[in-house]
Order: sequence, then C-alpha cells, then structure tokens
Amino acid sequence: MKQTQKTDDTEMLTDIYKNCKMGVESTAKLMPKVQNADMKRVMGEHLKQYQGFAARAADLLAKQGKAPEDAGFFEKLPAEVGMAVSQMMDSSDAKTAEMMINGFVMGVSELKKQLADTPDVNEHTAALAADMIQFQLNAINDMKQYL
Repeated sequence: MKQTQKTDDTEMLTDIYKNCKMGVESTAKLMPKVQNADMKRVMGEHLKQYQGFAARAADLLAKQGKAPEDAGFFEKLPAEVGMAVSQMMDSSDAKTAEMMINGFVMGVSELKKQLADTPDVNEHTAALAADMIQFQLNAINDMKQYL
C-alpha cells in the first residue's frame, strides 16, 4: 500500500469515526426531548447504527496501527451551540427531525466529497464510506415523516 493511500485511508476512517461519535452524542442528547415514541425508537436505531459504524472505523484504524480520535472540543462546539439554541427556540419533534436531517445531509455531503477527492482509498474504507452514506440517506427518509 502506498504511503499516500494509507494516509488517505487513515484520514477518511478518522473522519467517519468522528462523524459517528458526534452523531451518537447528538442523538443521545436529543432523544430525551422527543415526545413521539415511534420517533424515539427510530432515533434509537440510528444511535445503534452510528455505534456500529464507529466500531467498524475503529477496527479498520486498528488494523493500520492507529487509534481512533474523537472530535475535539472546538470541533464539537458549533454543533453543540446550534443544537442548544434550536432546542431553546423550538423543542418540537418536527424541529428535532429537521436538526437530525441537517446532520445527516452534512454527513453525506462530507463523505461524498471526501470519496471524490480520495479515489484511491482501499476497498474496506470505500465500502464503509458507502455504507455510511446509505445509512444517512435512509435516516433522512426515516426522519422526514416527523417534519
């Protein structure tokens, strides 16, 4: 494996891991405020899927001899502040669904851009990214019903 490919793989896996961990944290913070039991159940399923993707990314990183890195405080801060302000202004299930959708859309956009910019990642990294994109697209559809 070329050194550049390993760096690209490591960066993409690290980004996927961070995205998943932020998804876990955001979902866990929003779930207690959700009134609709079905929506809460769906969010719980999304939470488990995020955890599974994070574990896959961590496993692939470990195979490269790397440890996964969580997003730092300043990486998380804009999302934390945005969620808090949005929840203060409108804590409805529809607003929560909108925030979740926005997070999924950002995740899809970032991963698609990264795949386009680094086409030489290994097949396992590319497969994880494709699975993550499909999960997020499905999750967008899941949340649309609660708008």
